[in-house]
Amino acid sequence: MGDDRQRIARRTVLTGTALGAAALAVAPAQAAPSARETGAARPRGARPRPRSQVTARPLANTDGSHPLVLLRDVSRSGQVLGMLDLGDGAADRWPEAVWADGRVTVLQSPVAGASCNAVSVNDLGQAAGDHVVAGRQTATVWTGGEPRVLDIGTLYSTATAVNNLGQVAVRGWNEPGGETATWNTVCLVDGDTVTTVTPPASANGMGLHAQGVDDSGGVLVVGFRPQSGDRAAFLWRDGAVVADFSHIDGYPTYFGLQGVAGPNARGDVAGDYYPAVSGGGPLPRGFLWSAGALHDVPGLGGGNAMVTLFGRRPLNDLGDVVGCTDLGSGVRHPFLFSGGSSTDLGTLGGTSAHPVAVNNRREVAGDSTLPDGTTRAFLWRSGGTTAITPPQGYATTSAFGLTEQGQVIGQAVTADGSAAGYFAWTVA
Repeated sequence: MGDDRQRIARRTVLTGTALGAAALAVAPAQAAPSARETGAARPRGARPRPRSQVTARPLANTDGSHPLVLLRDVSRSGQVLGMLDLGDGAADRWPEAVWADGRVTVLQSPVAGASCNAVSVNDLGQAAGDHVVAGRQTATVWTGGEPRVLDIGTLYSTATAVNNLGQVAVRGWNEPGGETATWNTVCLVDGDTVTTVTPPASANGMGLHAQGVDDSGGVLVVGFRPQSGDRAAFLWRDGAVVADFSHIDGYPTYFGLQGVAGPNARGDVAGDYYPAVSGGGPLPRGFLWSAGALHDVPGLGGGNAMVTLFGRRPLNDLGDVVGCTDLGSGVRHPFLFSGGSSTDLGTLGGTSAHPVAVNNRREVAGDSTLPDGTTRAFLWRSGGTTAITPPQGYATTSAFGLTEQGQVIGQAVTADGSAAGYFAWTVA
């Protein structure tokens, strides 16, 4: 894999894990308790679902060719963005590709010899990212594998998110290495129209990254200051900041905002923060911003809540949130926050589990340890949990995403860790 791909991967980890996504009323908000904070009982393990059958489908063409070797993103409708290994001698050994229902579509390069990097895919299979020529990145969006170069007027640019209307969030900068500099710009590209996202004062001097864009053109932007713990997050729509999460609970540093996720279809945002006052409650705390109001997301028993630590999509379109509560002594349980209360999803018999995604059917995909310490992906639905058994030749499974149809997207790894396969698992 080339240096450009490694740099993209490192940046993705930094912005996705260290911050998340963002926004909250233009004035700094105080997290108010939810109507009900009653946590469910804490069972030793999740209730197994009887007589479940798990079918594994490789993320490859139906004839087995072009299997994905690395996953980037999963849309709710089941479009999977990943990377292929075409082997030594290929003109482009590591092309990006989109898998959908047994067909792999390679993302074509707009310039001969350029390397392509994609990070986001929508329900239509459109992918967003960039292509690189002589070290210069340029934002690109692909439809049906065909590229369209996006010009926002900066020397360097990359597309970071695309919604189901084809609107693309793009970040740009003018200096080499500007993706970690204190100045850059974020734009929303809609056809031939480019609109600059104006940040609030809380994000001045920070590097900005558009983490998501909803189908009404709302852009969730996160900000970070290199070599500093300062973080910012805000939601922008129709030319204005509609919510600023940067100073949540009045503490605008590393010990305040931890991460954000969203926006969902109706513009909700979820996240984590540390209260400004040491006696301000269990640490950390989860929050949900919905319909212009900020709500507390309690963990199990009203305890600590980690929403963005593991989850790729911890928020569905109904305003349900999944997260984890640390119960002490190395025990960590996932929960589903819905209707004002948090339900313990348990584990598969081991000490810890975490959720990865929740869909609009209130199904949850995640990973859990077994009593022997190995890992299994799981699907939780209607109070019962199904373990995703490794396909033949593999020893462990882990979840990466979840579709609206209830398919768990993830990987299986051999016992010695030397090989991995990527699958869509269906639980019947």
